[in-house]
This record gives sequence, C-alpha cells and structure tokens, in this order.
Amino acid sequence: MRQCCGVMSKSKKSNSVEDGEAPLESIIDDAIARSENGRVSMRALLKAWNDRSYGPLFILLGFVGGTPLAVVPGAAAIVGVFITILALQMALGLNHPWLPEIALKQSVSEEKLREVRKKMDKPLRFVDHLITERWRWAAGEAMRRAAAIFVAALGVLMIPFDAVPFAVAAPAWTVVLFGVAITARDGFVMMLALLGCLGVGFLGMRAF
Repeated sequence: MRQCCGVMSKSKKSNSVEDGEAPLESIIDDAIARSENGRVSMRALLKAWNDRSYGPLFILLGFVGGTPLAVVPGAAAIVGVFITILALQMALGLNHPWLPEIALKQSVSEEKLREVRKKMDKPLRFVDHLITERWRWAAGEAMRRAAAIFVAALGVLMIPFDAVPFAVAAPAWTVVLFGVAITARDGFVMMLALLGCLGVGFLGMRAF
C-alpha cells in the first residue's frame, strides 16, 4: 500500500470528508485518491467531495481573491463573479455545482497535489484541530442555503471592493470562512462567517 503524508493509495480511497475527520486535509487527500493516469480532473474532485463540493471551491476562490494571487487589476472582481455564480447554484439547492464541460475536464497532476499536500501539512493539520462538526443547528440545510445567499452577496461586493487597495481581502476571506464551515459542517465557524459579513458591510459603508 502506497502512502504519502497520510494519503491512502488509490485502492483505498479516503472518506474523511464524509465522516468529518480532518476535513481540510481530506480535501487534498481525496483528490489524490481520485487520480487516474497520474492526473486528477475537476469532475473527479466534485465526485470525491460529494455534497460538500461548494465548500472547497469557496475556500479556493476566496483564497485566490484575498491574496496577492489576484494582484492583477480586475482579477479579484472576476473571482467574485465566479463565487456569486456558484453560490446562487447552492442557494437554489443544486447538490453539486454545475460547471461547463471544459471546466470539468481541467486537471492537475497527482505529483503537484502531493507537493501541495506536503507543503501545507502543518497548517492544514493545525486548522483541522480547531474545526469539527458542531452546532448542527447552525450548519444544517436551511443555514447552508442562507449562507449561500451571503456568499453570493460577498462575491458581488468583491467587484467594487477590488477598486480599493487591500479592501477586497475582507469579503474574500469571509468567503473562505463560509467554505470551511460548509466543508467541515462546523456551525461555530458558520457563525464567525456571519459576523464577518457584518464587518464587510460596515467596511463597505465606510468605503463607499
């Protein structure tokens, strides 16, 4: 059996996203487990993440929008548009986000994922120690739908915030919080994300 940084071999796929253990670490672990011919497609990722697919996508897009990765003018605004489109699908009750066929066929090498997993091992492990399935009343289906509406609004706000230096980080990182809450089904983090929305709203009133 091949094992790397806690990643099980392809013959024994991880289901830790489903059982609630180490949800962030398992995002990459489950992706690696879906590798075919040394590559992992977006289609395989959505299948691996099942009904929590929106969470990892929000984490990824929010991270991109809230860091220097989106330093190009207008880049964070474009990320915001994608976030809004995904969030509206979640609000409408789609179990998996709809993506065009060209996006589903996009893939990344298993080797690259393993490199990312190794580099991110310690921070992911640290965060996973802080989150867990709790406060189920704040992480249930109704709250997830409400969270999707807030995420859609944050995505829209990223468009004008992109014009203010560093301001776009506020809605972007709040989207990341929502993504973590959805992935881990952590009601406490969901409440933190909602508080973050209030902060973004206050910032918006001051900035505009």
